Amino acid sequence: MRKIIPITIVLLILIFASCQKKNSNILDGKTFIGFEEDIYFDSPKETFQTILTFKNDSVLVIRNSILIIEKDTLNFKKSEYSYQYKGVVKKEKTNLEFVAYAYKCEDCGVLAEVDEKGNIKDVLEQKVYKGIITKNGLNLNGINFKPE
Repeated sequence: MRKIIPITIVLLILIFASCQKKNSNILDGKTFIGFEEDIYFDSPKETFQTILTFKNDSVLVIRNSILIIEKDTLNFKKSEYSYQYKGVVKKEKTNLEFVAYAYKCEDCGVLAEVDEKGNIKDVLEQKVYKGIITKNGLNLNGINFKPE
């Protein structure tokens, strides 16, 4: 009887640890696609095909500027503009959040930011995504992202 209890505890710990590891990497290696609209101060709204690729706790965001033909998201034309962002994912159960920073682009928007002391510093453009993991993909910032 003394040997059965420690063996049972060890087995339960191993089973629990393996289940938790699978759940924590549910997005690892997966890609999701969605369509976003942005409104800029100097131009009309712009539509993007956004591709999210997850690896471990990181995300790569590729935003391709597109022109949707006749309101059909399956029928679109890509423009020459593509923007890439990288970020670190915070995940708790089905909640998901990340801030992705611009990189690898000639026209990466460098923004000016003023800190509490009044100093001006340059910061890279960033995109904030918050939402949940659903059975059909992701819902981030109210936008559905479907698995590729």
